[in-house]
Formats: sequence, C-alpha cells, structure tokens
Amino acid sequence: MSSDAGTRGEGVIFRVLLLYGAYNLCHNGAFLFGYHLLSPGAMKGTHPAIIASRVAESSGFWSEFAGTLLMNLLIMGSICVLLNLQRVRTIPLGYLVTLFLGLTTGLFLGTNSLAALDLSGVPFLAGTATGLTIGGAETLGYVCLIAATSGISIYQRPSWWRWNETFVRVRSLRDVRLSGGELLVLVLGLVLIVGAAYRET
Repeated sequence: MSSDAGTRGEGVIFRVLLLYGAYNLCHNGAFLFGYHLLSPGAMKGTHPAIIASRVAESSGFWSEFAGTLLMNLLIMGSICVLLNLQRVRTIPLGYLVTLFLGLTTGLFLGTNSLAALDLSGVPFLAGTATGLTIGGAETLGYVCLIAATSGISIYQRPSWWRWNETFVRVRSLRDVRLSGGELLVLVLGLVLIVGAAYRET
C-alpha cells in the first residue's frame, strides 16, 4: 500500500465525521426553517416525495424492499460515488450530496411531508428512535460512501466561479486505489444503507 493510500485510510474517519457534521448543520437549519416558515405538507408535491410515494405503494414486503433498495443503494449510492470522480480544486463533488441531503431531509421532516407517515401523532421518543434507525442510518451510509471514495477523482477544474472552465482529466481510472480503511468504511456504508432499507420497509 502506498503512503498516500495509508494517509487517506487514516483520514477517512475524519472525513466521515466532518461530512456527517455538515449534514446535521444543514438538516437542523432546514428543519427549523420548514417548521416555522413553511406550511405543513409543503414538500409533498416535489419529485422526491412523488418517487417515495410510488415505492411505498408497492404490494408486498419484498417488492417494497427491492424498490427502496433500488432507490437508496443503486441510484443514490451511485450518485454519491460517481460525483466523486470530479473535483473542483480540492473538493470532490460528492460532498455536495451531503449538503443536499441535509436540506431535503430537514425540510421534509420540518413540514411533515413524509410519503407514508404522518408525524403529527408520533410520540417524540418513538419517532426519534425510528428516525435514527432509518433515515439516520441511511444518511450515515451515504456519508461513508462519499468519504471512502473522496480520493477517486480523475477530473478536476480549478475554480467554482469561472463557468467557462471545463473539467480536465488529471489521471487515469486505472490509477485509482482505495486504502484498507476506505474499503472498510465503504462496506460499512453499504451495510447501513441495506439495513436502513430493510428497517424502512
């Protein structure tokens, strides 16, 4: 294992904590904004809500589980990893998924817009425990995928603001390697996403 891979392996836990902390800041701010300033159910007509309601309408446990897993693991998980193939300066684009998840989950919970559950009658302790074992585990799984693959970028652009700039290939995909620590965090992320999908179903 190269020294670069070893350094990344040691830093992967720091990246997980950093990204999960950023997610929680965005989530809490969006939750308060949605709760105090938006009307109840305001997010129910959005695309994520429509997709979630279609999955929830599946008949039978295994068909709903498969649909949830398709959305959470195959689609969202792929987005988390594939965006990391590009970076702006030193920031992988997968990091933006963390901010997006924080904003959307906060707004959905703050406006009581979940597809298959009305939160207004859910006891606080039971609702918190359920949320942590489903949404909390799922989000931590995404964060693990992003943190573990943050070093795979093969395209880069020098700035965020100069829109005429293009992404330039800086190395080959064959040169991409994950450290042992990154592989462990990647597997942990997959397990969390699958477990959350099972629990949600």
